[in-house]
Amino acid sequence: MDEREFHPPHIYADSACYFLTGSILHGQRLLDTDAKRVLVRDVLKEAIQQYGITLHAWVILANHYHLLLKTSERAPIHRFVKRLHGDTAIRLNKLDGISGRQVWYQYWDRFPRSDEDFWGYFNYIHINPIKHRYVRMTDDILLVEGRQVQIASGRLPDVCRCLASYPHSSYHYYVRQYGEDFIMNALTQYPIPDYPGSDDF
Repeated sequence: MDEREFHPPHIYADSACYFLTGSILHGQRLLDTDAKRVLVRDVLKEAIQQYGITLHAWVILANHYHLLLKTSERAPIHRFVKRLHGDTAIRLNKLDGISGRQVWYQYWDRFPRSDEDFWGYFNYIHINPIKHRYVRMTDDILLVEGRQVQIASGRLPDVCRCLASYPHSSYHYYVRQYGEDFIMNALTQYPIPDYPGSDDF
């Protein structure tokens, strides 16, 4: 059986914190332009407002996204995801001139169970453009030891420079609101686990 066909059951809870990953069907790079990623971001913004969700961190790449959010009591998480996936699929298909194409494959959710988990997910989301080489970097910026992604010694300024060049994440919000040191402190204090199954994304 293909690993991607097995999914643990989703655990739904009101007012819960979630780390969500949504994947495009067959890993296709359907979000291959800035305009398409902006489209997903705009629908995301509409959906979080509709359902009263607090979005802590986000990144949109060509074939998947990651979100760190807190739900409200207005609707369970699956209703939010249905709105996000349904509306983005319709708009992307219209943009591409294709009718009835399935865009999204599935989504996965996890609960941060501690402050360390929360900030680990926060860092993982922001480091994704480097992990997947969407930005220019040298090979020694990120080190992978076991299942943990680490920043190479002394390379935090390079990491921030790389992340600043990728526009489709919440990185820029945190730099504007709290400064680059906030991001560097988060990356220094909290390790970035390589979450199970994350190599596929």
